[in-house]
Amino acid sequence: MERFTEGARQVSALALREARGLKHTSIGTGHQLLGLLGEGGAAAAVLASFDLSLPGCREHVRTIEGRGGLVVAGHLPFTPGAKRALAAAVREAFALGQRRVGTEHLLLGLLTEEDGLALDVLTRCGVDAAEVRDRAFAVLAGIELPPAWRPARLFLSHRPQDLHVAGRIADRLGDIGRPVVGDVAQCDVLLAVIAPGWTPTEAVLGHVETARTRSVPVIPVLVDGAELPHDQLPGAEGVSVRHETFREDVARLADAIRYARPGAG
Repeated sequence: MERFTEGARQVSALALREARGLKHTSIGTGHQLLGLLGEGGAAAAVLASFDLSLPGCREHVRTIEGRGGLVVAGHLPFTPGAKRALAAAVREAFALGQRRVGTEHLLLGLLTEEDGLALDVLTRCGVDAAEVRDRAFAVLAGIELPPAWRPARLFLSHRPQDLHVAGRIADRLGDIGRPVVGDVAQCDVLLAVIAPGWTPTEAVLGHVETARTRSVPVIPVLVDGAELPHDQLPGAEGVSVRHETFREDVARLADAIRYARPGAG
């Protein structure tokens, strides 16, 4: 660790704390990612430009890995993947002609560990690891870049009787890294869930009006052959989601509404 900057050493200390906080018995790439976010330096700024936050990523680590059952005394070992990420960070620094390993190099090393938890967290957040890598290289080169595109925040508007199908859509979107928010005032795209026999409630119409006031796109999600209500949602283009092809249909929907700039909406 003598080649590591003070910030880079602090990342390891924070990763240890994160692992202990979750009662895990070793330090993995997920904990290293949390350590980078918590350290607050250059790598944290790169991650924050993709709208990533420490609490949000910690929750993903907890969801994927679960919570341990006991606290282990003393230092925790690094997992093999975390060791490889550290070694890759040293190689990245040397390849760039830099003798000291900073947090940006740690981030680059972390991104090389394709099977690690850190990349799983990025995927769940809808962030492309290759884009994070490009932005980290730009920071090391002193290049100023415009704000990164972040995953579009989605809001699902539905009638009470369509709660189940809306929940399934939200879960599938979450699985493929498309964040669903609980407030129409925070979304970049409104998805109106339209099931067969649909008639709008006052709440749904209120959501649509709020979205249009904010110039937020409204996309009807037509479930199992439901017809597009042109009189209620004029000018909107619907996307079909059927029970038989549910996973593929929601993935296609997500791919069409991937990104928005930070601050948009």
